[in-house]
Formats: sequence, structure tokens, C-alpha cells
Amino acid sequence: MTATSFLVPAAGLVTAPILAQGLGAEGRGILAAALAPSALMLNLATLGLPDSLTFHLARWPSLTRRATAWSSAATIVLGIVSIGVTALLLPLLSSDDAELSRLILIASASTVPALVVGVLRGAAVGRQLWKYIAIERVILTLGRVVLFCALFWTGTLTVFSAVVVNIALPIAAGVVYLVVTRRPPLDRDKPGLESRSMRPVFGYGLRVWWGSVASMTLSRLAPLLMVPLSTAYDLGLYTVATTISDLPLIVALAVQGALFGVGSRDQNASRVTDTARLTTLLAIAGSVAIAVTLPWWLAPLFGSDFAGALGPTILLLASACICVPGLMAAGGLSSFGRPSLRSLGLLVTLVVYLGAFLLLVPHLGVWGAAWTSVIGNVVMSTFMIATASRVMEVPASRFVAITWSDVRRLWDLGMQSTRVVLKRLGR
Repeated sequence: MTATSFLVPAAGLVTAPILAQGLGAEGRGILAAALAPSALMLNLATLGLPDSLTFHLARWPSLTRRATAWSSAATIVLGIVSIGVTALLLPLLSSDDAELSRLILIASASTVPALVVGVLRGAAVGRQLWKYIAIERVILTLGRVVLFCALFWTGTLTVFSAVVVNIALPIAAGVVYLVVTRRPPLDRDKPGLESRSMRPVFGYGLRVWWGSVASMTLSRLAPLLMVPLSTAYDLGLYTVATTISDLPLIVALAVQGALFGVGSRDQNASRVTDTARLTTLLAIAGSVAIAVTLPWWLAPLFGSDFAGALGPTILLLASACICVPGLMAAGGLSSFGRPSLRSLGLLVTLVVYLGAFLLLVPHLGVWGAAWTSVIGNVVMSTFMIATASRVMEVPASRFVAITWSDVRRLWDLGMQSTRVVLKRLGR
């Protein structure tokens, strides 16, 4: 999972400059605004069911077909409702821009099949089908690179074509998850399955859902509100800054997904704390490397219009490092059957983040958004680590106190993984 997660930032380093050069700062901001409502809908309409399937199918894989069928049906209905709500809110979301309204509706139409893909992905994580998750990631990242490069070289890269690529590729790549519908193993269930009722699945999902809504709202506030509060140019700068600074977070989220999937089957506090420290160390190393070299490649790669993103990008890289141990602690809470605490932490973070965003962005623009990210991640990590420490009965320092032993361990894991990859490529 970690190895293939590096494909996502690698593809971002190729496609982000292409989008920046092909669309310009304002066009990049319009693209972000067009995709933001559909991305928010994808989280609102899931009811937390992908995470719930991961938790339950890791323990009781025999429920796979029944649970995925009911979950898919529920999300399809909610997806259709979400499209209708988006249509009603179009004047507000698009600032009465007819072209932006059309793009938002096109992106929203992809919500229903994308929701089904999300359900199947959650089931695949629960069933520990890491190979298929990796295949989806490879298809998605390579597809983005090939298609955006082709559009740029042929002079057909527009906001419309970029929207189509962004909504179609995840659905196409998600076809690999049809493997989940095969007959599941019936002899790998853990003790404790008292009935085959879907009530626990939906109950866990609802406890995850409101936290997931808060998390997605956090990630989509800038595309939704920055244009009304500041300018499309500031949104374009912020989009490029987050594209770069999200690179360590993409890797961390892949690790968190694997940690949640494995931890849901076999709960282990030491695994959670060790993973938090090692992933934070990896994020710090990657962020420092990016920050040190950034002045030499930001403007040449993205264009001179984006030179103003340098400082905010470095600040957002620091914010990402602060976020990582909180992500691991949050994954640990979910795998220990306490998703409500994770959701509470995300809700608290959202309230603080929204207040800071409304206060800072009108005056500081892209810098205000970057400082808001720092504030939000400090609150999130502090809450998650303190809560996970209590639930797992381990000291909070074990999530963040990096030692030389961790450095050596991370190096050994990296070398071991490299040997495995080279050995498989040699075959």
C-alpha cells in the first residue's frame, strides 16, 4: 500500500504543472470549484459505509456479498438525492456563472457510480485485498498522466476536458473491485458474529459518517469559500500549494488505510503507535526534501503566475507533518471500535478550522488559508492522540517521540521493501 501510494504524488508532480500551464491560475481555480461539490457529495452520501465494511468484513468476511449489496443500494439512493440538492444550490455554488454551473452538474452526475466504487473499495480493504487496491491506484495514476499529457500536447486541455478526466478515471479504475463480489470464504470469521443483520454495519457507518462529513468539509472549504472570500487567483495558488504539500499526506493516508484494515481484524496498540512515529518520520524527511528544493522548480514547473505559492507551500508542508500522527491515532480509534471519538475530534477540528478560515482568508488570502491549515491540524492531532492514548492505554508520547531506533527501523524497512520490489521486477 505504501509503495503504490508513491505513484499518486509522482503523478501529481507531472499533471499539476500541466494543469497549471494549460489552464492558468484562474482556470485551475475554476476546475477546483467545479469538482468541489461532487467531492463533498461523495462523502455525504456514503453514510460511512466503506469504513464500516472495512471494520466488519475484516472480522467476518462471510458477510461480504450481503453487506456490499445493501450498502451499495443505500448509497445509490442517497447519491441521487445529492444530485438534486446540488442542482438546487447551483446559483450559490457557481456565483450565477452559467459555465461553472454546467461543469458542477457534469461532475455531480458521476456521484452514483463513484459511490458504488467507494463501497467496493471499503470491502476490499476489509478483506485485505491489497493487490487489487494497488492495481486501482496504478490505473488511476497512470491514466491521469497519459490523458492529461495527451490533452496538453494536442491543445485540447480545457476546464471541461479536465473535469471529464477527473470524474471518469476513478470509475473506470474501480472496475477492479468487482473481485469482491466473488464467493467469500466461509471459514475465516472471528468469534462474535451473533446474527447476519445489517444493523451493526449501518450503525457503525453512521458513527463514522458524521466525522467523515466533517473531514471532507475541511478539505473542501477552500474550493467552496475562497472565491467568495478572496479571489480565484488566491484559490489557484492555494490549489497548487496543496497539490505539493499533500504529497506526504497521500502516503500517510495509504498507511492509515492499511493500518485500519489490518487493525480491525487484530487490534494492537503498539502497531498503531509504531506506525504513527515511522510515518511521521517519513513525512518529515519528504517534506524537508520538497521544501529545500522548492524554490528551484516551483515557478519553472508551474509557471511564473504561481511564484507566490512558494511560502504558503512550505507552511502547508509543516502543517502536513503535524497532521500525520493524528491520522494514525484516528485510524487506531476506528480499528478499536471507537469511531464516534474519531468523529468528535474531526467535528471539533472543523469548528475551529471554519472560524479561523473566515477570520484569516478575507485579510490574508492564500496565507490565511495556509495558517488555518496549521491551526486545524494542531487541534486535530492533539485531540486524536490524547483520545487514542486513553482508549489504547498507552502514553501519548509513543505516538510522536521519534528515536534513533525508529530511524534505523525505517531505513531497514525501506531497504527490505526495495529488495522485494527489485526481486519481483526481476521475475
